[in-house]
Amino acid sequence: MRFSPSLVTSAVFAALAATNFAYADNSQTDAAIERITVQGDLRQQSAGQLAGSLSVVTEQDLQRQSVQHLDQLLNQFANVNFSAGASRGRYVQVRGIGERSEFVDTINPSVGILIDGIDYSGLGISGISDIAQFEVFRGPEATRFGANALAGMLNLTTKGPTDSAEGKASLTVANYDSYQLAGQFSNAITSKWGYSLSLEQQRSDGFIENRFLDRDDTNNIDELTGRLKLAYQPTDTLKLQLVSHFVDQDNGYDAFSLDRDRTTLSDQPGQDKLRSKALALQADYTGLTFARLQGQLSWLDAAADYGFDEDWSYVGLHPDEYSTTDRYLRDREQLTLDYRLVSTDAGRLGESDWVLGIYAASKEFDLTRQFWNWDLWQADSFASALSRSNLALYTELSTPLTEKLTLVSGLRLERYEDEYADSSANRIDNSDTMWGAKLSLNFQPNPQALIYLLASRGYKAGGVNGDALAKAADDSLNELLTKASFAPETLYNAEFGVKGTALDQSLVTRVAAFYMWREDMQVKGWLNPDSGPQFAGFIDNAGSGRNYGVEVESRLQVNPQLALMISASWLKTKLGNYVTIDGDDFSGREQAQAPRFGYNLAADWYLSDALIFNVGLQGKDSYYYSDGHNQRSSRYELLNLRLSYQLQQWQLAVWSRNALDQDVGVRGFYFGNDPRDGYEPHLYEQFAEPRRIGLSASYQF
Repeated sequence: MRFSPSLVTSAVFAALAATNFAYADNSQTDAAIERITVQGDLRQQSAGQLAGSLSVVTEQDLQRQSVQHLDQLLNQFANVNFSAGASRGRYVQVRGIGERSEFVDTINPSVGILIDGIDYSGLGISGISDIAQFEVFRGPEATRFGANALAGMLNLTTKGPTDSAEGKASLTVANYDSYQLAGQFSNAITSKWGYSLSLEQQRSDGFIENRFLDRDDTNNIDELTGRLKLAYQPTDTLKLQLVSHFVDQDNGYDAFSLDRDRTTLSDQPGQDKLRSKALALQADYTGLTFARLQGQLSWLDAAADYGFDEDWSYVGLHPDEYSTTDRYLRDREQLTLDYRLVSTDAGRLGESDWVLGIYAASKEFDLTRQFWNWDLWQADSFASALSRSNLALYTELSTPLTEKLTLVSGLRLERYEDEYADSSANRIDNSDTMWGAKLSLNFQPNPQALIYLLASRGYKAGGVNGDALAKAADDSLNELLTKASFAPETLYNAEFGVKGTALDQSLVTRVAAFYMWREDMQVKGWLNPDSGPQFAGFIDNAGSGRNYGVEVESRLQVNPQLALMISASWLKTKLGNYVTIDGDDFSGREQAQAPRFGYNLAADWYLSDALIFNVGLQGKDSYYYSDGHNQRSSRYELLNLRLSYQLQQWQLAVWSRNALDQDVGVRGFYFGNDPRDGYEPHLYEQFAEPRRIGLSASYQF
């Protein structure tokens, strides 16, 4: 599959055709205009009215692919990728930008994750059975989300209270001893009180066979997720909602094999555990004459236990073997406040609609690492504590220039302060003032069409390289003293987009072309001085980077029985001046986790009123696994199938994900770890799920 400027031109013309078709039908009522509201936007507009590249999916879209976890959903989005290195896909990249792992050092994410407005960035996501809407923002979104949205943001909204009793129970069973049991219920208690409750339990053996232990569950999935919402409306102008989340994840981690397949030899399999609880108080007050007050105060507490068998083998494999483990115990507590005023005046010509907000956060990160110290030749531990405070002010103006032309401008100023301390007697204070902005010119020829030009600036915070500092005392690693900390990264984005929706919803097309400049881009570096098992990891600042490409999303209702969906992306990336600490020059090379193209083709075929056949084909080009070596993933195609039958309140489905049984790499390392071949360097990969076959049943009332 090849992309070229002709594809861009064709896609833009298709979107313009949709706008013309919508305009031609404008004599009809507006009852059919797309009504899906973007929950993450400051003004909560529809996706077709919002300048910027954005994808929105609902519960029905999740059912189409029998999705059970976020990493099974992300492949359908243009220019979105992810990596694992854990029991689940946890690290997300948008347009080739994003982290791939987190070990010793605490990293400000390039792509954040919000669930009901609560910041889960870096923690990953468990249950998604109660998701009402999922939004993928691409490109810098600093004005809205701040430092966690350098490259984009994932925003999830779960189901909430209803005016009457509603509920759903579902059960899914699949190969690899997998099952998922989920239930949701919502109701009104009185005319002022309402609630919703959701629970989900998911289990699986985890697609790995450990030959040494003769077990098939060392990489297992065992996750319990619960969410509760309690809504209260004391007056006509005030709405309050209390949100509560609970996650109990007890997963195994045994994913890498010396034989570079799905069979492992570990005698001490790892773990990927998480216990988290969160509360949020949301408020919406409409009693002011000039503005609406919206805000949220949230708290989250999380404890993670992540570890692995470093040698991926057992004692007695080879005379030159080693046998060690690495374990990371993390505690995180955060308190976040985000309140804003949104003007309620209708935007008359020349008069701006405005938003004015304040954001404050306090986050505590505590780490205890238990590892084998090769210099001391004994078990050792390392502890660190990072205290970070953020304070930001942000504003956005939407000024009509003509009846069809609007200028939107936004600005955010953010200050962060870090206090770092560790068991190696390092004490470092970091602080910086960062700013983000956006400016878009929006031309809306009719309510269903938008053509925009967008310029935006995003940022992410710097930090401390605690791992480098801890190892700098070794004479052979004294060059790490120059990597004590790393600077913030800045991203500039220029974008042109066209969005068009036919009034009868038969055609929806969105196209975005972008060019991004990265300054002081943060890249992961490693030093391996003796070619043994000891590595020193650190974050480095490369000089610059370039990322540019195109994203296309279309939906066509061919007839009442057939709907077609397509999303496609083309991406070019380049590292700036980047020479590793080992002297390897990667200047000008493509960036990691940045496939040149990706696509998702899907069809919904209504065989009858009750019988639906869904088919989807997803593909992605190969890409580099790291900015520090030249090993690449394999290109792949995934075929997903689903046949469902609706019988009144019941739905039954048989499905298959990855029906062609492709081996898809989701994390790759390049080094020597096998004593049987003298520790010859190899590409070691973690693979996503193989062919899955399952049955699902749900009852909705």
